[in-house]
Amino acid sequence: MAAVLSDRLYTISAPDVVSEDFSGQIVILNLSDGRYFSLGGIASSVWSNLLAGHTPQAIFESIRQQRPDLLDEASRFVDRLLELNLIRRHEGGEAGVLAAIGETWVGEPPRIEVFDDLAELIFADPIHDVDEEAGWPAPRPEPSSRGNGPVT
Repeated sequence: MAAVLSDRLYTISAPDVVSEDFSGQIVILNLSDGRYFSLGGIASSVWSNLLAGHTPQAIFESIRQQRPDLLDEASRFVDRLLELNLIRRHEGGEAGVLAAIGETWVGEPPRIEVFDDLAELIFADPIHDVDEEAGWPAPRPEPSSRGNGPVT
């Protein structure tokens, strides 16, 4: 718990991890292992505030003021995000001054559901291991200048 009670900033573990907010329901996909995650309870709010640049300490303080009963579970949730490599410490700056966290922290304790049933499909996707410089589909090599005809 002490590791996340700091003024360190955290960010999504891009490019391997992506997330999408579907009307308040956040789904996270880890492209490196094919697992995806669904957030429940106040987890979506904790996630959104972390990615908005709030420190775990600021989030926990906001929760403590309104719902102290959720504080321990919120801390365990952030630990779990780190354990699953969904977030990492943000390098390159200290926490800036942000607007106060405006959450009301209404709802159930944070929870994260882990799914691996699509991992094989994600890895079978032909663009999963794209070379960023070559792109996908990879461009054809330049024709040989030796006059041997077109390269096929």
